[in-house]
Amino acid sequence: MDSNSAEGSIFSRKVFRSITVLQIIAMCAAAVIGIAVLCVAGFGGSAIGWLIAAVVVYMIPHLFGVKPRGKIGFFAVFAVLAIIVGGAVVGPAFVEGNSKESVSDRGAFSNVTYDYDDAADTITVDADFDLTGYDGDAPYLCYGKVTLVPFNSSPQIESLNTVLLDGAHVSGSHLQYTLTDADFDMSELQNIVLAAGKDDGSGNVTLDVKSASVATLTGFTGAEYGSQCFAGAATVILYVLFIFFVILIFSTVMRRTIKGKRDKMESDGRLYPQGYGRCEKCGALVLPGEIKCRKCGTYIDRPEDMRRRKDDFFQCSECGAEVPGDAQVCPKCGAKFDGEENIVSHADGKVDVSEESFSCPNCKATVPKNAEFCPKCGKKF
Repeated sequence: MDSNSAEGSIFSRKVFRSITVLQIIAMCAAAVIGIAVLCVAGFGGSAIGWLIAAVVVYMIPHLFGVKPRGKIGFFAVFAVLAIIVGGAVVGPAFVEGNSKESVSDRGAFSNVTYDYDDAADTITVDADFDLTGYDGDAPYLCYGKVTLVPFNSSPQIESLNTVLLDGAHVSGSHLQYTLTDADFDMSELQNIVLAAGKDDGSGNVTLDVKSASVATLTGFTGAEYGSQCFAGAATVILYVLFIFFVILIFSTVMRRTIKGKRDKMESDGRLYPQGYGRCEKCGALVLPGEIKCRKCGTYIDRPEDMRRRKDDFFQCSECGAEVPGDAQVCPKCGAKFDGEENIVSHADGKVDVSEESFSCPNCKATVPKNAEFCPKCGKKF
């Protein structure tokens, strides 16, 4: 085994070992929803469809804790499945469903039929038209070679050819025109549509989209269209891939930035490390130095090395809890300090024992009898 295959095998094991059964279920759901979005009529060929698919494929695994490497591996699987579904199922169904010899009335045209003659290798277009209310002054037959079929959406056409239907093809409000292999290769997928248009005098034709009849893909000629369907699906997935990686990169950068700020705040003593920054009873945010939860009043017990260092603090003689200098009752065990033994810890490490206490004349805080100054306001005695 060469080094490249060995590295690939190690990467695969690292990615898939860390994925749980629940995450696999979540990714399967994301793949189904993402492909379903692209299969909705019009979404496979629109930016909004690509955006929704990318968000779904990213967010559902993300909500279940899939790591970035796992998301990338999942997207590769999703891309393969989506291209297979779009190229082998949805795209061909779209072509066959829209390759009709008789289409619905729309715009300026009605009773539209496309009659394919296999023996003569021709397509005869027959329709009635009414240009009242349209800016176009003449009917045009438009056709072009289809290059991409993006799922269940309008095909991409290489170039549009327009043929003016003049007196030779029009009789009153009826038109008829025959396309031959001189117009286009019948073995290739073509898109045909009737529309009203106006020539500006220099050969440029402006078509009125509102007047156009329903477009017809000439799949009934036996034209091959598998490659266009797979190419269309692959193109759509490339757009989804681009949006997916934009979201992934932005999310990763944001998480690293937030983590860096949190690490700095922890090192500065402004936040507890992860796992210690919430009240164990109600889950409220707890900041270093807080003795009781501001929401539910529960005593905050933290390891000694996480406690904020203060010049003076009391230690409850009953339970050893850290107690503010002006406290009369232990926030943890409820022991009262008035007239009872208190342990006083000083900044220099010296520890005194006081059996009595008094009220500071300056701030009214409870102070051990042998204290040299008030631990709350700093007044010397």
